[in-house]
Amino acid sequence: MYQAWFEDYIPFDGICPAEWKKGVLSDIAKIKSGKRPPMKSAEKTDIATIPLVGASSVMGFTSEANHTDKILVTGRVGTHGIVQRLNTPCWTSDNTLVITSDLYEYTYQILQRIDYHTMNRGSTQPLITRGDMNKVAILIPDQQTLDDFEVLVGQLMLQYEANLLENAKLAELRDALLPKLMSGEIDVSGIDL
Repeated sequence: MYQAWFEDYIPFDGICPAEWKKGVLSDIAKIKSGKRPPMKSAEKTDIATIPLVGASSVMGFTSEANHTDKILVTGRVGTHGIVQRLNTPCWTSDNTLVITSDLYEYTYQILQRIDYHTMNRGSTQPLITRGDMNKVAILIPDQQTLDDFEVLVGQLMLQYEANLLENAKLAELRDALLPKLMSGEIDVSGIDL
């Protein structure tokens, strides 16, 4: 949808509306660096229950959250180009950039299209700065179009995330039942379909 609306302008007869303007990512989003956690555990424990988010995935657990809001996270040091969507309490590590925006879905799509390789400043280890991210050139459509996009795509992403959760639960159920079926511990021969 992003490409259709904001690159190909299909709903606008293939022409970028004149009232849309050029801007930079900092015009629509706030970008901060993550922080070093108070403690770190590789496994979830009674004390370390909060996911510790790294540049590309959860990299452990810690004892408190530094974010409880809806955020987007990408790598600052090391891995670049993976954009994580988070809406649960977490701690973002010091090798991440944390992006917040009222235009969450629009910002997410922009982050998916950045050429992170050309932004790399590191010589021995890849590095992207907040300043460089703030200056990423973007298109800023009119507010009504942005609002419409947020509502429509937001609903689609909610369904997508619900499907992911359901798939994970089904996989867990399959993994629990399949060995019992294969060993004969559970007998389904008497079930009439």
